Amino acid sequence: MTAEPAVRENETPEVPGDREALRWPGVWRVAIASRAEEVQADADRCLAARPGDPAMAALHASIMRQLGIAREYIRERQGWRRWLTGQAIEGAWANLYGATIMLFGMLPERELNPRAPEVLAVGRAYLPADDARITQLAARLAAGDIAETDRSLLQSVLRAAYATAAIESGRVRSFRNMLLGGVAALTVIVAGLVAVGAVWPSAVPMCGNRTLLATLGVGGSQVCPSGNGAPSHGDVPLVALVGMLGAALATAASLSTRSELSTRYSLAVAQNLLKAPAGVATAIAGLLILNSGFVPGFSGLSSQTSILVWAVVFGYAQQVVTRIVDQRANTLLSAASPDSPAGAAVRPAR
Repeated sequence: MTAEPAVRENETPEVPGDREALRWPGVWRVAIASRAEEVQADADRCLAARPGDPAMAALHASIMRQLGIAREYIRERQGWRRWLTGQAIEGAWANLYGATIMLFGMLPERELNPRAPEVLAVGRAYLPADDARITQLAARLAAGDIAETDRSLLQSVLRAAYATAAIESGRVRSFRNMLLGGVAALTVIVAGLVAVGAVWPSAVPMCGNRTLLATLGVGGSQVCPSGNGAPSHGDVPLVALVGMLGAALATAASLSTRSELSTRYSLAVAQNLLKAPAGVATAIAGLLILNSGFVPGFSGLSSQTSILVWAVVFGYAQQVVTRIVDQRANTLLSAASPDSPAGAAVRPAR
């Protein structure tokens, strides 16, 4: 029997191909796999430059352990529970960040000065501008004399920035989950209301009282969304459908002004999903208010066309309510994105 060759000391063990990360959906898997290869290459190069240094060997081993954990996360399938909690994404990024911080403990002194701007950019993306570490690193970088004594400062800035990034990403994820929960709850409520209106049309009156024409003795006293002169089973479902049309128009208009930031989690899908049941709710509620006589000077809905037009308008008007949600989402995304400096003003959503 032929014995397997032993792994030589300081030799990097073979890592399974990261193309396994492509088996499951998620751009974050590709990003982490690519960055892990870069960190490993730098760590191997630094170890090869000082092969007899036990401290370097220990650092290299720690880096490889963390990169191994990150790779395990990107190879595993992400179920609903992990998707909601963010366990896989956060675990992969946390270990990759840890390996990156330790890599700065292995880099030769001559490479610290060229890499300091990268560290400063990461720090400014997540830390306040008046942070003492940012101020000190900026001053040292301006002087152009980053040396061995600044190694711990570089690692400190990265550690603080990565910790803040994890916190801000966690807030985005929690808000996304709350949005999805709100979408589910509002959808159930609206679906129940539409079902009641479809079964018992008189329970959710959508018909106009035709007050002006009735006083002139023209036609019947009611006009309904379905075109009948009395409430029918299709009135509320038709208003709901037209209200969703108004919400879809508002969603299309908001897409033209929305700028997607680079973050671990996206809120765009949850935000757009919220607008559909909200549009149905505002359309039904708006027609109820108009038909109640609550609006001074309003003489009633006099035609089927006017009812449906008002339903579209009220469906579009859900933007007034969901705009608050959009503004909060933009604030959280800006704080979690490296594309915008920490504390930067966020443009209100339209």
